[in-house]
Amino acid sequence: MKQEVLFQKYLTELESQLSILTDKSEENALNTLYALWHTVAGNRVSPIKAIKLDLPILEPNQISDLDELIKCRLQGVPLAHLTERQNFMGLDYIVNKGLYIPRKETELLAETAIKLVLKDYSTQSKVSVIDLCTGIGTVALAIANYCKDTIILGSDIYKPAIEAAIINAKHFKLESRVSFYNSDMFDPFESMEIKNKVDIIVSAPPYISTVKVKQMAKEIAEHEPSEAFDAGPFGLSIFNKLISISPEYLCNNGYLIFECGLGQGEYLGKKLRSNVNYGEVTEICDEHGNIRVLKARRVSANR
Repeated sequence: MKQEVLFQKYLTELESQLSILTDKSEENALNTLYALWHTVAGNRVSPIKAIKLDLPILEPNQISDLDELIKCRLQGVPLAHLTERQNFMGLDYIVNKGLYIPRKETELLAETAIKLVLKDYSTQSKVSVIDLCTGIGTVALAIANYCKDTIILGSDIYKPAIEAAIINAKHFKLESRVSFYNSDMFDPFESMEIKNKVDIIVSAPPYISTVKVKQMAKEIAEHEPSEAFDAGPFGLSIFNKLISISPEYLCNNGYLIFECGLGQGEYLGKKLRSNVNYGEVTEICDEHGNIRVLKARRVSANR
């Protein structure tokens, strides 16, 4: 079968059967086919990068592999777990099966932190950053890539995620400025002499209630770790720890920046404003007007 005919056959199949999650809108039928096509050809890339590349001619065995990958995708296996790549902030991260897949919506958090570093810390020779619930190092590595004067520490309780974060740091050649720890939130930093010395703390923590985690789409529930989503009965447990402990590590005028779920922003903004350790609380909305990121400046409690 000619490659053009084969391509159209698979595209028609994907267009008629593929279910696309709302938070992965870039994974349409065309982009998906391009990404899987390049994967079987030996070039693992995200759909965002794949669509910009010319399609190679496939060998018969590669066509068989493509057929199998398309079947897996239509059965609900995440595209990123098939290609082992996910694009975030223009970078293609390595994502192995069973790991949390970075979402485009979290780019708002990374963009907020990067803009802050480039604007407010432009004259500072070293900017210290902690990334809590770092996952595969998504936000930490994006900041390190675009802000060359940052030194970043990341922590996550899920060991496979930290192993992937270390791999991604080497993948982007950022391992000299980013270190990852398999431990819960602030725990690995307790023994370090960094309290009141950190410029910025960022986090994209779990923020979905336990009940709702069990109701998530099968593509997520069956293939991504629940630890990446489950934030307890009300979806707020990690936020409470984040807001209460961060002032111990932030220097005066340092910043706490974190992502929140839909409908949580107003409450968390009030919680930050009621805490004497924070000032200049800013709610940052997505393109739909929903509060998805909060930024608060650390101030002296005696102000």
